[in-house]
Amino acid sequence: MTAVLLSVLLAAQPRLLEPEVAAGVGVLATSYQTFGARLGEAALAPTVTARGVFSGFVVEGGALLSAPLVRGGTLLTTTFAARVGFSGERWAMVAGVVAQLAPEATPALVLLPSLRGQLSFGGAGLTLGVFDHLGLVPAHLSVDVGPFSNGAFSLGWVAPLGLIGSADLSLPRGLGLRVTAFAYRLNNVEAAMVLVAGTFGGAR
Repeated sequence: MTAVLLSVLLAAQPRLLEPEVAAGVGVLATSYQTFGARLGEAALAPTVTARGVFSGFVVEGGALLSAPLVRGGTLLTTTFAARVGFSGERWAMVAGVVAQLAPEATPALVLLPSLRGQLSFGGAGLTLGVFDHLGLVPAHLSVDVGPFSNGAFSLGWVAPLGLIGSADLSLPRGLGLRVTAFAYRLNNVEAAMVLVAGTFGGAR
């Protein structure tokens, strides 16, 4: 009986993270400085992500395909991410791995740890991410505002030098529109991306 009551209470408790499916497309631009020269290119990056929440336990994953916009550009790469964790009413933590596969590169497979922690104070909160956003952002600390009736917003710092921001806009019937953008410099690498995605579910 105690186990049944505990299960009901866990299921009924509101969660900071909620089930969500998102699909979108972005443009990823990167540049490298080497031997006094700067090389840059852009890639089209369709993405899909999904999250399930089961009595607070979180399972999420996603995939990204990076395809060069010009012939002879970067190699075609595919990125997969999987994380698990737990979400309470005011906090959430997920951790897992990001795998980047580029068959023609050396090495062909790169694995990175991925972590995301969130803390809410009601109308505002903080998010800390390491190799977040399908591994594209090395580390960031963001301030989250909302959710409001019309959506939620976020703005943060990308280490060591950069910015990241997002806007979630609510649409009817549980649908939403998410715009995410970031730009940063890490050693001799610069990266920037704008991603527009449609969402279904999540807190709005």
